[in-house]
Amino acid sequence: MSKREVIIGAKDLPFSKVIRSGELIFVSGMVGRNEDTHQIDFDIKGQTKQLLQNMQKLLENCGSSLDNSIKITIYLTDMRYFSEMNEEYSKHFSTEKGFPTRTCVAICSLPDKDAKIEMDVIAEVVK
Repeated sequence: MSKREVIIGAKDLPFSKVIRSGELIFVSGMVGRNEDTHQIDFDIKGQTKQLLQNMQKLLENCGSSLDNSIKITIYLTDMRYFSEMNEEYSKHFSTEKGFPTRTCVAICSLPDKDAKIEMDVIAEVVK
């Protein structure tokens, strides 16, 4: 049985932001808000770029990276953002390893009222 470890808890919320279980990292949904300024771009490309930069930084701190992602789930508040999101998304992965598996769904809203996109990820720990 693998050891489960909470890496980052969620402040005042009933879930964990990051859990490591064995050689896997599970990251709860993140939006594209700048972690330092707390600002968020209006457009989907800017939000996607910031989200993936935030995710890369978090995964690196946990011993992984976007290129070691196995599964990503994307939540969009409007499927009309799909093409622009994909254009930015594809820039953040190495073609050498290929893209992770992925699901993309449209939802009516997100807890962060300014967010147009949220992603969660499962990634492998780099050895």
